[in-house]
Amino acid sequence: MFVSVTAAANAGVPADKAGLAAGLLNSSQQVGSALDLAILAAVPITRTEHLIAGRVSPAVAADAGYHQALLVGAITMAAAALVALRIGNTRKPAPLVMVSTEAAPEPYHAK
Repeated sequence: MFVSVTAAANAGVPADKAGLAAGLLNSSQQVGSALDLAILAAVPITRTEHLIAGRVSPAVAADAGYHQALLVGAITMAAAALVALRIGNTRKPAPLVMVSTEAAPEPYHAK
């Protein structure tokens, strides 16, 4: 998946801006992953601690915390899919190339 995302992100980038585009892509992936991990770790911890404070057994509280974290992850993925579907293609269409279907003429041989 990362290879196709990298190829799509760098497509159409001028050669003098390729390093900038690659750095921006890698930084975005790192920050996004760290932020996602922080959110998906905080959600179950908060939910589990809240339920344990309400005298629920730790096993049930942990299950409910993981359930809520998976729900948040699923909603995040659905939102990302919607954004990906709504974003249009910003690349210019490829130029039209005309191809002849006729046979090439015989080369001229001087005598």
